[in-house]
Amino acid sequence: MTDKSGYAAPLFFIFLAFTISLTSGYIYENQLHNVTQTIKNSRLYVDSFDATSTQWLTAGTAPYLDAQDEPNNYVYTVVGGAGSKDGDLMGDFGFEDHDATGTINSVTLRVYGRADPSKPLQRYFSVWLWDGNSWNEVMNFRGEGSWTWKEVDVTQYLNTWNKINQAKIRLQTEVIGVTGGGHACDAAVLVIDYTL
Repeated sequence: MTDKSGYAAPLFFIFLAFTISLTSGYIYENQLHNVTQTIKNSRLYVDSFDATSTQWLTAGTAPYLDAQDEPNNYVYTVVGGAGSKDGDLMGDFGFEDHDATGTINSVTLRVYGRADPSKPLQRYFSVWLWDGNSWNEVMNFRGEGSWTWKEVDVTQYLNTWNKINQAKIRLQTEVIGVTGGGHACDAAVLVIDYTL
């Protein structure tokens, strides 16, 4: 007769390791599921243009910056022509509203545009953000001859749902000692990361 007591301990440890592995996997899955349910990400695209400033030219239909769709709908300046003077403005562009629930973790402004590459330090355009109380210069396009997305963290300006829902942007031509212009902007979006 064979002694089977020597097999009991290894079988017990195999069973124990299997049980721990299943339990750990279950806990990890539940934690991962809870995280994906509580952290949210919303994209609020431009949905209005109030024509407060119209010193740039337009192509297509308003609100112009509501989608990445150039050459269909966008705003632009011409070197030595429309929108080429220092301080020439285009705006204001408002964003979609959010239902104002949850804790704001971060807010990022993303803008799709291009700038005349010939004199990037002297001929460019800036993006200004309205936070419900004041205008803040938050970004500029300098020498990006091809269409490109740029982004900046604007959480310090848009740290409440009320400010997010009042947010708007305007574009401003910047010229230093040369003829300005040669810029374009096609899309803008606020990306909100928040926790429920």
